[in-house]
Amino acid sequence: MVHDSTAEGARLARLLFPELANQLDAALARNVTHDATAEFDAWLDAEAAERLSVAEFDGIEDSEVADRLARAFETARVVAGKLKVRLPETAEFIGAGMDLESMSHALTNDPTLEPVPTPHGLGHRVWEEAFAPVPTYQIGSAERKTASADTLILASEAVREFPRLDTAPSTVTVHSDGCAWTVRLIPAAQKPPLLGLGFVHGSHPTLPEMLMLQLMLRERGSDPVDPASFTWLAGPLADGRLAARHVFDESERAVRITCREIGSQGPHLGARPPV
Repeated sequence: MVHDSTAEGARLARLLFPELANQLDAALARNVTHDATAEFDAWLDAEAAERLSVAEFDGIEDSEVADRLARAFETARVVAGKLKVRLPETAEFIGAGMDLESMSHALTNDPTLEPVPTPHGLGHRVWEEAFAPVPTYQIGSAERKTASADTLILASEAVREFPRLDTAPSTVTVHSDGCAWTVRLIPAAQKPPLLGLGFVHGSHPTLPEMLMLQLMLRERGSDPVDPASFTWLAGPLADGRLAARHVFDESERAVRITCREIGSQGPHLGARPPV
């Protein structure tokens, strides 16, 4: 199903979920004093889209893998809303050629992989705005302990050549709201699985993929990746002399993107090859 907030999309949602529609129609008739039909239809259509997105993975034999995929899309949809863009439905990715069987196999074999639906082409300001501080809240008498990526700090080289870092990888792509969406599996352990490597070793995630991963982790209340390591990012800069790298600066609660020469190596610098 292609998400559609028009009347046609709402009518389809009503056909798919008649009991839910009838219950809410009755509730609106009892409690709403103004015409809220448009708002209700938009909400119902969104609810239908979310349920259908989860249903797309029902055919996967491994229920845990199906849950991981559904959870990833649910979280990404929330983050997409904060980026003010629409996450395409899973059916759109599948229709464009996304290989669920291969993806499921990879997820079964590696529990550290995270499905990361990602928009490319938004520009750096949209991402900077998305990393607004998350308010600290109290759990009983204890303050929230989970680390949070509350700021995005980009090196001047990364800002100057951001379009190179913002380019979608060569994989299945779905266009929506002026950006190119991809879904790849990103190794999401605290440290990269391959350490001590220069840029030329291994493939690398794009900057938007790493930013989306961090925002998805934040949305779940999970700790950010790279608190004590650096991850190379795709897209060489400065005529091939430099490459960007990603790190989470825990002292400043900031995701930092710095640039180094492509031959740089170190025990804490490595690669997260996407699948």
